[in-house]
Amino acid sequence: MYDSFLQELVQINFLPLCLIIFLIIFITFNDVYEHEVTQMFVRPMFLLIVLIIIDNIDYYLLEGRNTGYIHTLSAFLGYNVRLLLMVSLILIEIRDERNIYKKILAIPLMVNLVITSLAFFTHLVFWYGEDGEIMRGPLAYTPHVISLGLSIVLFYYAVYILRYDRWRECIVVCLATFLSLAGTAVETIFQLRGILIGVVSLDVAFFYMYMHVEHFKLDTLTGANNRISFYADTRNLDSSDNVVIFSIDLNDLKIINDTQGHLAGDNAIRSVTKLIKRHLFKGCHLYRIGGDEFVIVCIGADYERLLKMKKDIEFDIMGSAYKFAIGYAKMNEGEKFDDAYRRADREMYKNKRQMKGERRRDLLDIK
Repeated sequence: MYDSFLQELVQINFLPLCLIIFLIIFITFNDVYEHEVTQMFVRPMFLLIVLIIIDNIDYYLLEGRNTGYIHTLSAFLGYNVRLLLMVSLILIEIRDERNIYKKILAIPLMVNLVITSLAFFTHLVFWYGEDGEIMRGPLAYTPHVISLGLSIVLFYYAVYILRYDRWRECIVVCLATFLSLAGTAVETIFQLRGILIGVVSLDVAFFYMYMHVEHFKLDTLTGANNRISFYADTRNLDSSDNVVIFSIDLNDLKIINDTQGHLAGDNAIRSVTKLIKRHLFKGCHLYRIGGDEFVIVCIGADYERLLKMKKDIEFDIMGSAYKFAIGYAKMNEGEKFDDAYRRADREMYKNKRQMKGERRRDLLDIK
């Protein structure tokens, strides 16, 4: 009997523990390079370890046919920590949204906490029979319903971010959501243990690896796509239809660095990036390919709308403390991407020379 119990215990915990050990080592090594990413996963990692401990205690008490307060407490904690873990992953996903949306997630957690706490003094949720068998009341599946609701919210958000062309992230989120629902269904229908905790461990590992890869595609200073991403994303755009390229160069960055310091120069680059991002349409991607050099590549967007986007960006920059030159080119049929990019670059430098000429005339007029 003891050997059988030990065998099942090892079988339940082997995969989750392997994944946790791997993640702890990887996150520790990687923290110096992407501290913000690793910090986001401290909470789900902690909750995952706590959940494994609680599940093992619950399993041990179930095998021992324990029907007392301790077993009820372990089940109560398990129901609530599962949802806490799920919400911690959702918070990572909606990290860029307003705080009000994040605070709303506390509502289902509080509802679940209150309802599952009824198990201590009523039979509305669950209790244990004399033989240790779990008995379910009318509110027994409240945690499952709330979990399903949170999964729907996560799925909706995954579809929502497609409007920003974040299709890779959408696939990762949808896959993690589907696996969690499948794990919950398998455990509930077949009365198995360890399935969901293994799936959740995979979700955490999978999501972290995705965030890790995405981090190295972004420019550290601005959050725009970096030069590596630019070359990777445009590699197969030769002879593509409906591609428009914008070449952008921040003016007077050297003067800002020399007179105000490099921190002021960094702030100028960040400010310009934020301004440009505000106006990007779906299918448009911003890249920082040099110190003060940016490129926007738009695929499949309406050409007239893109010209309006350009005017909106230029209008906003006029009201800021900075100036930049911008040029654009629409890829012709059969044209290589590099050739179209060079045309956009030439237009940008033409615009820069024009701006410098206007500034000289203004200075002469002042004199």
